[in-house]
Amino acid sequence: MHQGDHPLVRGMNYMDVQASEVKANVASASLTVPDAVRSAAAPRVNIQTTKLADGVWLIAGGSHNSVAVEFKDFAAIIEAPLDDARSNAVIAETKRLIPAKQIRYVVNTHHHWDHSGGLRAAYAEGATIVTNELNRDFYERVVLVPQPRSLSPDRLSQFPFATTGPGPGKLETYRERHAISDGDQSIISYHVDGFNHAGDMAIVYLPSRSFSSTPTWGRLRQGTPAANVSPNSVALYNNIKRLKLDVAQHVPIHGNPSPNADFERTVGPVAASTRPAGEER
Repeated sequence: MHQGDHPLVRGMNYMDVQASEVKANVASASLTVPDAVRSAAAPRVNIQTTKLADGVWLIAGGSHNSVAVEFKDFAAIIEAPLDDARSNAVIAETKRLIPAKQIRYVVNTHHHWDHSGGLRAAYAEGATIVTNELNRDFYERVVLVPQPRSLSPDRLSQFPFATTGPGPGKLETYRERHAISDGDQSIISYHVDGFNHAGDMAIVYLPSRSFSSTPTWGRLRQGTPAANVSPNSVALYNNIKRLKLDVAQHVPIHGNPSPNADFERTVGPVAASTRPAGEER
C-alpha cells in the first residue's frame, strides 16, 4: 500500500504484503459478500451542539469537537477534524447557528491527521486556515493542494475552483501568536512550549469569554491521581501561567468542557512538584 503520490512530495510505502502463490479464477473460492456488509450505509455524522456563551458554540457528538464563534461580520471555526464528512457537517451546523455570515477562518491546533483531516473541506468553503508556520510547507504542498482523490473524492478535489463559498481559501501561519478580532470578540492562537505530542501545538484562547481550547485537557476527571497527570497537561498548565491567560473554562477538542478550577486543582500540584528549584511562576 502506497501513500502520497503528490507531484512535489515522494510517496511512502506503509504496508508491504508479499504473496508466495497466486491462482486466478479458482472455482472453489467463495467470496460472497455478507448481506449486512453489502447493504451497510456510511456512518452518519453525529452533531451535538451546546451554547457555551453568547456567540460561542461547542459542536460535539463524536470523538473530536469543534467550536463555532460569531463575529460582527463573519464566523470562525476552531478545529476541522477527522475528514470531509465531519467538517462538512460542522460547516453546515455553523451556518445554521450563525446564518448569513461567511465562515472566514478555521483555526487548526496542530497537524496530526485527525485534527487536519477536514481542512480541505474548510479550504473549499473559502475559509482562511490558521496554523503554526511549522506546517506551512506540508499544508501548501500536500494538504491543501486540489489534486485528484480517486478512492474517496473529497470536496476540494471535486470542485477545486468552483466552490460553494467565495473561492478557495488562504493559509495564514504564525510563529508564536495569531489573533482574529473584530474589536469585541477575539480568537488568539498561542504556540505552546514543552508538548511532546506535537511541536506545532496551539492553545486557542477566547479572552472575552475566558475560554481556552486544546486537544490535551479534558480527558482527566476530577480527583485523578498525580501519577496519571500527563506531562502535556503539566505543560499546558505552565504555558497558561507563562502567557498569563485568564482562563475560566477549558473547552477541549477531546472530551467535555470543564472549569479551570478543576484543572488547577488536578494539575497545579503536579506542576509545582516538577518545577525546577528556584523557578517561580
